[in-house]
Amino acid sequence: MAGTHTQAGRHDAGFTLAEVLVVVALIAVGTAVAIPVTMATVDRAKGDSAVSVTQAFVDGARDRAVSERRNIELRFESPNKLKLDRVEVPSGLKTQVGELQFEAGHEFHKFPGMPDTPDLFGAGSAIYFSGTGPWMFTSDGSLIDSAGDISNGTIFFGQPTKLDSARAMTIFGVTGLIRVWKWRGAQWSE
Repeated sequence: MAGTHTQAGRHDAGFTLAEVLVVVALIAVGTAVAIPVTMATVDRAKGDSAVSVTQAFVDGARDRAVSERRNIELRFESPNKLKLDRVEVPSGLKTQVGELQFEAGHEFHKFPGMPDTPDLFGAGSAIYFSGTGPWMFTSDGSLIDSAGDISNGTIFFGQPTKLDSARAMTIFGVTGLIRVWKWRGAQWSE
């Protein structure tokens, strides 16, 4: 019987059907857990990016008002644009000097039932400032309303269907300084 021999202890190479099914099941469970976690992480990252860009834009408006010694007016255009106008002295003529449009589906939005930030400047709408608009940064860096009074305010934004993207930005009128807030499921945090 040449050509046929059997070796004791030799196993056929390969996997059984049961082993393959267990591995496929483990991959499916891992994927089912990872996708929602990944999507929430992506939503939070997009929210962080949107608030960073908005903060830089508004900080730039304040800095421009101080350096040019001109009032810089903030204009909010729903659902997702923020524009800047330089107000000339003494004519009051306005020239648009900047525009920011939120990306990735973000817009001015306050989620229903969500509380105000700890600064308590946002009375209930997505864009809320004390006094009457328009609001503008002055040459000393403060934020004022149309009557020339100091104005504090909050801008809420996010992707309307994604709570993890909720962000807020408060502006302290006296100094024009900004504080950024992130929604963490039950409360706002810096």
